[in-house]
Amino acid sequence: MTDSITETTHSENSLTVFRALIADLDLSHFTDPQLYDLGAVASESAEGLCQGLLCLSEGLENSELLPPEGISQVSAYLKASAHLLPALFELSEKAGVALGITQIRA
Repeated sequence: MTDSITETTHSENSLTVFRALIADLDLSHFTDPQLYDLGAVASESAEGLCQGLLCLSEGLENSELLPPEGISQVSAYLKASAHLLPALFELSEKAGVALGITQIRA
Protein backbone atom coordinates (compact mmCIF):
# COMPACT_ATOMS: atom_id res chain seq x y z
CA MET A 1 0.00 0.00 0.00
CA THR A 2 2.78 2.44 0.86
CA ASP A 3 4.53 1.68 -2.43
CA SER A 4 1.47 2.66 -4.47
CA ILE A 5 1.10 5.93 -2.52
CA THR A 6 4.79 6.71 -2.99
CA GLU A 7 4.59 5.81 -6.67
CA THR A 8 1.56 8.03 -7.21
CA THR A 9 3.17 10.90 -5.32
CA HIS A 10 6.36 10.67 -7.37
CA SER A 11 4.44 10.51 -10.67
CA GLU A 12 2.46 13.69 -9.89
CA ASN A 13 4.02 17.09 -9.43
CA SER A 14 3.52 19.06 -6.24
CA LEU A 15 1.15 21.53 -7.91
CA THR A 16 -1.21 18.74 -8.99
CA VAL A 17 -1.16 17.14 -5.54
CA PHE A 18 -1.71 20.48 -3.76
CA ARG A 19 -4.63 21.44 -6.00
CA ALA A 20 -6.21 18.01 -5.49
CA LEU A 21 -5.95 18.40 -1.72
CA ILE A 22 -7.61 21.81 -1.86
CA ALA A 23 -10.30 20.44 -4.18
CA ASP A 24 -11.15 17.81 -1.54
CA LEU A 25 -11.89 20.42 1.13
CA ASP A 26 -15.48 20.30 2.34
CA LEU A 27 -17.05 23.75 2.34
CA SER A 28 -20.60 22.58 3.02
CA HIS A 29 -20.51 23.81 6.61
CA PHE A 30 -19.95 27.43 5.54
CA THR A 31 -22.85 29.87 5.31
CA ASP A 32 -23.56 31.76 2.09
CA PRO A 33 -21.94 34.99 3.39
CA GLN A 34 -18.84 33.01 4.40
CA LEU A 35 -18.67 31.43 0.95
CA TYR A 36 -18.97 34.84 -0.70
CA ASP A 37 -16.16 36.12 1.53
CA LEU A 38 -14.01 33.08 0.85
CA GLY A 39 -14.50 33.34 -2.89
CA ALA A 40 -13.82 37.07 -2.93
CA VAL A 41 -10.70 36.84 -0.77
CA ALA A 42 -9.34 33.95 -2.83
CA SER A 43 -9.95 35.79 -6.11
CA GLU A 44 -8.48 39.05 -4.81
CA SER A 45 -5.42 37.25 -3.44
CA ALA A 46 -4.84 35.46 -6.71
CA GLU A 47 -5.15 38.73 -8.61
CA GLY A 48 -2.68 40.41 -6.25
CA LEU A 49 -0.17 37.62 -6.68
CA CYS A 50 -0.56 37.82 -10.45
CA GLN A 51 0.06 41.58 -10.35
CA GLY A 52 3.18 41.02 -8.26
CA LEU A 53 4.47 38.45 -10.71
CA LEU A 54 3.76 40.79 -13.62
CA CYS A 55 5.64 43.60 -11.88
CA LEU A 56 8.61 41.31 -11.26
CA SER A 57 8.51 40.10 -14.85
CA GLU A 58 8.48 43.64 -16.23
CA GLY A 59 11.40 44.60 -14.02
CA LEU A 60 13.38 41.66 -15.31
CA GLU A 61 12.47 42.50 -18.91
CA ASN A 62 13.81 46.02 -18.33
CA SER A 63 17.12 44.52 -17.19
CA GLU A 64 16.69 45.64 -13.61
CA LEU A 65 19.05 43.35 -11.77
CA LEU A 66 18.35 41.96 -8.36
CA PRO A 67 20.98 42.20 -5.65
CA PRO A 68 22.39 38.78 -4.71
CA GLU A 69 20.44 38.70 -1.45
CA GLY A 70 17.21 39.38 -3.37
CA ILE A 71 17.50 36.31 -5.58
CA SER A 72 16.57 33.84 -2.84
CA GLN A 73 13.66 36.07 -1.78
CA VAL A 74 12.30 36.24 -5.33
CA SER A 75 12.79 32.49 -5.71
CA ALA A 76 10.79 31.82 -2.53
CA TYR A 77 8.06 34.23 -3.68
CA LEU A 78 7.79 32.52 -7.06
CA LYS A 79 7.61 29.05 -5.50
CA ALA A 80 4.94 30.16 -3.04
CA SER A 81 3.00 31.84 -5.82
CA ALA A 82 3.16 28.71 -7.95
CA HIS A 83 1.48 26.79 -5.14
CA LEU A 84 -0.92 29.47 -3.97
CA LEU A 85 -2.42 30.50 -7.30
CA PRO A 86 -3.99 27.13 -8.12
CA ALA A 87 -5.19 26.79 -4.51
CA LEU A 88 -6.79 30.22 -4.51
CA PHE A 89 -8.53 29.63 -7.81
CA GLU A 90 -9.74 26.22 -6.62
CA LEU A 91 -11.10 27.74 -3.42
CA SER A 92 -12.87 30.44 -5.42
CA GLU A 93 -14.36 27.82 -7.77
CA LYS A 94 -15.49 25.62 -4.85
CA ALA A 95 -17.16 28.56 -3.14
CA GLY A 96 -18.99 29.40 -6.37
CA VAL A 97 -20.13 25.81 -6.90
CA ALA A 98 -21.38 25.61 -3.31
CA LEU A 99 -23.33 28.82 -3.90
CA GLY A 100 -24.68 27.55 -7.22
CA ILE A 101 -22.89 30.15 -9.35
CA THR A 102 -20.24 29.54 -11.94
CA GLN A 103 -17.86 32.39 -11.16
CA ILE A 104 -17.37 34.80 -8.29
CA ARG A 105 -16.27 38.33 -9.12
CA ALA A 106 -14.68 40.49 -6.46
